[in-house]
Order: sequence, then C-alpha cells, then structure tokens
Amino acid sequence: MKAKFSVILMLLINLFILNGRIAACTIFMANDGHHVWVGNNEDESPVLTYRLWYYPAFHKDYGYMLWTELSDNESLNRIMYKNPQGGMNQYGLFMDYTAIAELPATKDPKKKDRQEEVVTDILKQCKTVAEALKYIAQFNLIRLTGAQLFIGDASGDYAVVHGGYVLNKQSKNFALTNYSVKNNYHEACWRRDAAIQYFNQNSTYSLTEIKDLLQKTSQKKPSNIISNYSMAADLPAKVIHLYYKNDFSTPRVISLEKELKKGKHYRDMAAYFPLSIKDIMVKKYTLGGINLVLSAYQTLRKNDPGKYNFKNNDALELAISAIAADQTKDAIRFLECLKSYDPNGIAINAWLGVAYRREGQTEKSNKCFASVLALDPNNYIATLFGKQKAHQVTFMMNDFQAAEQVFILADFSKWQAIPMKKEHGLWTCQIEVPPGEYNYKFLVNKEYLADQLNLLYTGSGEKIYSKLYVWPGD
Repeated sequence: MKAKFSVILMLLINLFILNGRIAACTIFMANDGHHVWVGNNEDESPVLTYRLWYYPAFHKDYGYMLWTELSDNESLNRIMYKNPQGGMNQYGLFMDYTAIAELPATKDPKKKDRQEEVVTDILKQCKTVAEALKYIAQFNLIRLTGAQLFIGDASGDYAVVHGGYVLNKQSKNFALTNYSVKNNYHEACWRRDAAIQYFNQNSTYSLTEIKDLLQKTSQKKPSNIISNYSMAADLPAKVIHLYYKNDFSTPRVISLEKELKKGKHYRDMAAYFPLSIKDIMVKKYTLGGINLVLSAYQTLRKNDPGKYNFKNNDALELAISAIAADQTKDAIRFLECLKSYDPNGIAINAWLGVAYRREGQTEKSNKCFASVLALDPNNYIATLFGKQKAHQVTFMMNDFQAAEQVFILADFSKWQAIPMKKEHGLWTCQIEVPPGEYNYKFLVNKEYLADQLNLLYTGSGEKIYSKLYVWPGD
C-alpha cells in the first residue's frame, strides 16, 4: 500500500512540475502603511480547475488554507494538498509561486536535501517571513529550480525564495512575475512593469486599487493562457477577495478565521461562484439551434437568476463565436436577446454593430456604433470596426500599458511588424487596410499575444489569432 501511495505521489509531483508550473503568474505586495495587500493572478490553461483546503490549528500547528490545481484523476485530487500552489495561515503569512526558466539549486553539504515542497510546513510553524526564512535555511531546496516562492506577512515584510538564492525585502511595494529576480535582475515584462508603474503613481491602496491592478496585470481570452483566478489578500485581516476566470464583477470574500471554525474541509473553487451558462447554451445550440438557445437563456434568467452567472462575458462570447463562425444571423438574435436585459450595454451594442455590418445592414450597424461611442468615445471595438473611413483602421487600446514596445503583425502586412505608438497612455496605430477579413497578433516586448480586447478570434493554443473585418465602401 505504501509503495502504491509513493507512485501516486510521484505522479502528482510530476503533474505539478510539468503542468502547473509551466504557466505564468503575477504576484505583488502593496503596502501603504495602513494596508498590507498581496495580489495574485494565477495564469494557466483556461480548462484548469482548483480546490481550496482548510486546516484548523492542531496541537502546535497553526491553522491555514491551501489552494491547489485539480486533475481528471480523483485519486490525485485527494492528495493534491501535498503540492499546493500557495496558501495563507491564521497569522496572515501568505505564500505563492511564479514559474521561471530552470536555474540550478545550490547544494550546501552541511544542509539536508529537501525533495518535498515547503509551503505546508511553513504555514503550520511560522508567523512571519523571518521565521519562514529561518526554517528554509535548514535545507537545500533541490526541486525549487523552475519557480520562485513568494512569501509575505501581515507586517509588510516579504522575500522571494529559489533553490539557488533568496531575495529579501527591497522596498515597501513589490511585484514578481516569470523571470528570475536574482541579484535584482529586471527584464521587460508588461505585467510586472504595470504593477511597478502603478506603485510609482499611487501611494494608497484600498480594495478598489488592488482589484484595478489585478485587472491591469491579468491575462485574458482569447489567449491560451488566462488568469484563471485572482486574489486580493488583506493580510492583517486574513481575508481573501477571490475572483474567478477573469470575472471581477462577482467576487467572493473568504475569511480564513470563519473557514477554520468550520473544521477541516475543502471546497472546489468553482463552487463558490454562480454556474457558467456556456456549456448549457452550447449543448442547446447543438440540439436545436438558436431558437432553443433563446428559450433556454430566457428560462434560466427567469427561474435561476442567482444560480447562473449572467454578469460575466460567457453569453457575449457565445454570440461573438457565432460571428466568427459566420452564423451572424444567430449572433444578432442572441445579442438582441441580451440587449433586452441590458439596453445600454456597451459591449453588447458594440458587437451588434459588428454583426449587423457583417450582414450588410449598415444603417443598423452605424446606429449601434454611434450609441456606443456616445457613451464611451474611445471604445475599442466601436473604434476598430466602426470607424474605418477610407479603410483607415485604428487600433487604440488601453492594454499592455507598461510594455516597452508593441507591434502589430498581420496577414494584411505580410506578417511584417508594424510599430504602435504610445499616446496618453494608449497604444495606437492607424493603418490603411483593403476591405477583407484578416488575422493579426501583437508582439508585446518579446511576447506574441492575441488581442485581449477583441474576442473575435480563430485557432487555438499557440495558433490563436485575432480577427479583423475591414468593410467595403467605407
């Protein structure tokens, strides 16, 4: 039995190292002298799911919580707590990882080699970063070679730990992403640089500011890596504001103190949130087309408004995917249905403008775009698809704001990089493009990314491309 368990544990470790840690992540500490926050975006494949585990204080062990990935294998899920992504304890000690390129661990012959992760033992035994570092100093962390462990506490102290180095607190505020910070090394990263820029421009941090920063540094669809969950952790209060699948409109507040009073337990992260309507709508569309979709959507909104999530972009994304699949008439009917519940919805009306123009209904399209631009003069979709005079296409986006450089690469440019210019905090570019349907990507610093503000795309995985329509006659 013990041998079987060891095999399962090794499978789990390999899953954790090969799958979980190849993805990206952003962690930051914001300390204004009154509040100590840790923000965390966990960036991985959109299909991944997660579980939260709670362990009350027991004998000399402090109470704590962990968060872990889940797999398709329930036998592995039962022991995923052995390789957590991160955790927090009853004293506000917070820990999480960011993936980096492999770097060798240091081996001190006077120290014991440690194969196991250290998060759980530290949360059980340590109140502060100083205590955590003292505990870690006993070991050679020989497996911590492809990730950095961030540790922060309620006083505002923090450290970054790797098997080959430790970076101690340098300033009140700090951010960490997916490159080694050994010897204070810095390289261009639009996510880390966005956080650093934010700290340089702001001196107080409420939940509103932390949520805003999480959104600015999150990775979004249609990329193959997205922020599956985000945390705003108030360390002195031991409270986590949890956001799921890039939906910042439906937070869940987790008080560690209250959870620990419930005893030892776990709960899948998805269970904290309203259910997605996506799978239901896709199934209905496959079975009965748009009529069945409309009937099902209206029934769910009427009978189960609290059970399903109608605040996120799931319904809108389904309509946009119908546009991309040339099922534009169906997209229009679904978008008009959504509009009946939210007549002034900016995103709904912007995409109705695209759908009507795709169907050749120029007057209705222009009316939709005009209503959007009246409310939001710089709206990205209405500008990109609705302001194409003389086939001049305007990219004007408030994304990747801290990037050092952004280029557009597209089939209309034969995939030659076209530089964008930064004006008033927006990346802008105006290009004359002949009428037609095109694919494009951005080159952000040295990273190829789909357009995070345009959910019209084609392909999957690394071959995702954003789509652009340039209308004839404009």
